[in-house]
Amino acid sequence: MAGGTLGRQNWYYDEPIGKAKQKYLLRWNGEIFAEMGDHPAFRWVTELQYNAKGTKHQETDGSTTKFLNHYAAWNNYLMIRKEMFAIIPYAKIGPRMEYVVSSQQDFKKFHVTGSLGAGIEFVAYGPVKFITEAHWVPDLSKSYSGNPDVKQHAWELRVGLKFARRGESCPGVDR
Repeated sequence: MAGGTLGRQNWYYDEPIGKAKQKYLLRWNGEIFAEMGDHPAFRWVTELQYNAKGTKHQETDGSTTKFLNHYAAWNNYLMIRKEMFAIIPYAKIGPRMEYVVSSQQDFKKFHVTGSLGAGIEFVAYGPVKFITEAHWVPDLSKSYSGNPDVKQHAWELRVGLKFARRGESCPGVDR
């Protein structure tokens, strides 16, 4: 799967006490995943992801500075799905462990985020299926500690292909 990441950071200041919401910045993501289980309504999904996130900071002189971060992440989701005739809508929820590959702000190397997503798998009578999904990804722990403390949140839109194992290329028939 591949897609876009629209992210921003919230900066929490100690002196003076306050919060500054930064501007959104559009970046990208890419991931490979494995879907486990054969229950019609519940599956477990594990995913390896490379994600570029960031934010735009408006300086006092009116100029804009971009802060960019690159992450390798291990994502795990409970998938709740409903098999229908032409589509399989689903929801995903679960934690992510993110590792900072590079950062302009000296972010913590590891931190935890959550993810809540929804998607659609288009039924295909072959081993390749088209999928699309959207995720909301808020930090559960601080990405950066100092003054300011930083928490990020992002929106991800993804498209991709799912390759089914032999015997899974056709949806099941209810009797």
